[in-house]
Amino acid sequence: MQIDNKSSFSIPTIDVPATSQNLKNLREKNNITVAQIQKLLGMENPQSIYTWENPEKKYLPRIDNLITLAKLYKVTLDEIIIIKEGNAIFEIKEGKPLYGISKEVLDFITTNASSKTQFALKKYYLLSL
Repeated sequence: MQIDNKSSFSIPTIDVPATSQNLKNLREKNNITVAQIQKLLGMENPQSIYTWENPEKKYLPRIDNLITLAKLYKVTLDEIIIIKEGNAIFEIKEGKPLYGISKEVLDFITTNASSKTQFALKKYYLLSL
């Protein structure tokens, strides 16, 4: 794609605060407790889950946990992740570590996520899909 000075386009980004609120809403809608998610994900304490669900913290689960939550809530990644067109809400200064994301997870994203969600995930997690 060639971009000139007269071109303009918006770049989809993950709206982290809205996605955090959405994670909490989906959990509550499905009558699932933080303790149940903690046990499912094999976490020692629930603090990470509370952080993911707090719009002020601006942190999201790792991609493998997002996929697990999507399956648990019986929704797609597109229904979890809120995309905002245009400039980012906040600046991502460095990519998030991959934490050993498996080929199966990357294949799931490639198969099930919309192109906007894939773009935003690639940007947030520095993935190659």
